[in-house]
Amino acid sequence: MKKRFLILAALTSAVTTLGAVLPERAEAGTCRPGQQTQVLWQGSWYSATMLRAQNGLCYITYNGYDSSWDEWVEPVRIADGYQVGSAVSIYWQGDWYSGQIIDARDGLYKVHYSGYDSSWDEWVDSSRLQ
Repeated sequence: MKKRFLILAALTSAVTTLGAVLPERAEAGTCRPGQQTQVLWQGSWYSATMLRAQNGLCYITYNGYDSSWDEWVEPVRIADGYQVGSAVSIYWQGDWYSGQIIDARDGLYKVHYSGYDSSWDEWVDSSRLQ
């Protein structure tokens, strides 16, 4: 167990250093219980489910693995998974609307609301998407 902790600590440190070069990473505060995501572990991405958030960390479970692999991870290890062309639900004034991502840059996503003209298109962060 101690060896596993040391390996994970070293990996977390290395990934944090590399965080600036990871193109699709979650920003702090984007952990939402029940959300499906991808988590970076030892250089590969694994499917996971977010269980809870605390102090800027996300507690996740790796899908298909037993709970001994559950861990707290920094947001830099979490892919947000949103890409241009992705169908999404967009949170706006208390409701969720269907739409599509039409552009992405600097951690923001330009969305188009289905059934509405382009005057409603707007830039949002990942906290308003699912």
